Amino acid sequence: METWIWIVLAVVVLAVVLLAVLAGSRKKKERDAAQRRENQERAAELRSRSEEEDLSARERKADADAARAEAERARIEADRLEQDAQRRAEDAEKVRQEAETHRRDAAALSPDGDDSTAGATPRGRHEDGTGHERDTRSDDAPWQDGDAGPDTRSRGDGDLRSDGDAGPDPRTRGDGEPGPGDRPRA
Repeated sequence: METWIWIVLAVVVLAVVLLAVLAGSRKKKERDAAQRRENQERAAELRSRSEEEDLSARERKADADAARAEAERARIEADRLEQDAQRRAEDAEKVRQEAETHRRDAAALSPDGDDSTAGATPRGRHEDGTGHERDTRSDDAPWQDGDAGPDTRSRGDGDLRSDGDAGPDPRTRGDGEPGPGDRPRA
């Protein structure tokens, strides 16, 4: 064979090798471009997920801060209620001590008085020195302190008296004769 055939064959083989190298290079570039696009998509997806998680973390932090603030308000309210309860307990103790002091003073003033009946005497009635109750109710309100009201038993002549005592007829002068403004009965 002649040299020109060998030269043509060498050129053809070189062209085939060059085409194979170019095709391989192009495929590699395409694979790299596809990989790059895939990596960019994954990166965008990860960024999006990261932003969502960051937003969720911020919301949770805000919720935790709000819960912390609510707990602090509840603690402050509980402290205020505790202080109020303590103050009321102190006030109640002062009132109890005053009542005890008054009870002791009363016992000192009336040594023969019975402490168990000190509060049992009805309001508006007092015992005099003889051990009898003395009625101190006012005449303006005759049925005070849970009394059923005045005694309305009638007298024989139709006059109603609050004390149940028939007594003299108020229409007479006390001697049975009609008073100056009374008409005689027929």
